[in-house]
Amino acid sequence: MLVDKKDLDLIATKLAKDFVFFKNKKIFITGGTGFFGKWLLETFLYLNVHYNLNISVTILSRSPYKFKELHSHISGHKNFFYVKGDIINFENDTESYDLIIHAATDASSGRNQFETEQMYSTVMDGTRHICEFASKVGCQRILYTSSGAAYGPQPESMSHMPETFIHNPFFNNNDAYASAKLKSEKYLQTNSSCDVVIARCFAFSGPYLPLDGSYAFGNFINDVLNEKDIIIKGDGTAIRSYLYAADLVVWLLRLLSSGVNKEIYNVGSYESISIAELASLINSMGTKTKKIHVSSEMSKKSIYVPDVNKAITELGLDIYTSLAVAVERTLCFHNKFKGNINYRHD
Repeated sequence: MLVDKKDLDLIATKLAKDFVFFKNKKIFITGGTGFFGKWLLETFLYLNVHYNLNISVTILSRSPYKFKELHSHISGHKNFFYVKGDIINFENDTESYDLIIHAATDASSGRNQFETEQMYSTVMDGTRHICEFASKVGCQRILYTSSGAAYGPQPESMSHMPETFIHNPFFNNNDAYASAKLKSEKYLQTNSSCDVVIARCFAFSGPYLPLDGSYAFGNFINDVLNEKDIIIKGDGTAIRSYLYAADLVVWLLRLLSSGVNKEIYNVGSYESISIAELASLINSMGTKTKKIHVSSEMSKKSIYVPDVNKAITELGLDIYTSLAVAVERTLCFHNKFKGNINYRHD
């Protein structure tokens, strides 16, 4: 167990009423070696050990041996199994599964800009494959982790983007990632042989979040850990919100257990913050305060914040961890395991 026990205790407490649903379930996970996946595996391990839920988890991985070698604390549980392959062409397993968590995705801005066909294919062909796979293995429910990108750009006049926002005049059909996510949702809603619940995921924080990707939260944490000045890629006015990873797990597993068939739920925090304010907060919690540099002049207003009233009202979810605590625990995690954390999505 690498994540804070307080986080795992929080998850267990908030999911107590879901234990009956998950007990003895067999779950197949795509994306199980990524940010979402590592947190889900840590959670299933904790629930099995401390609450005897006997959850069986099979993880799709391009390199199971490598992942098990790098993350032995997660992978060594007797109820964890592996299938070698990627989302498009893994061999159909002969096992049956009760649940599928389809969390395999690559939202890198580089791939979306320069490898558009591959990006689109990975999302769409992978979704088709999972849909066929679910039918063959007798799956009862699929949780699909989609993205808030499926809405298209958030209008400046909209402070929080609701699930009812379905006609966006600014939607860019040439955005491979956004288009593929939207179409893959519709594909599952139309073609799935079992229940499917869609989680439109926004921005997140916490241990295991890559520090060298396109996420401002991770980049700023990386700067502070290395005692470097913080560089804001933009003018700092962009508005975001960040749901902590432990809260995220509660949301995802509640959607899987109780979400309405074919419904879409926003997953994220409603507490908005500017990128400049985020940089200041993270900087203030480091061991040494450094300078913050804004790299560009005033730019077009950018907002990416979900309206999550649907999940809160229908499923009893909420925000349980403040952003300040999220920053503190992320810094603590990396200070404790500095140089020993691997982010490869194998």
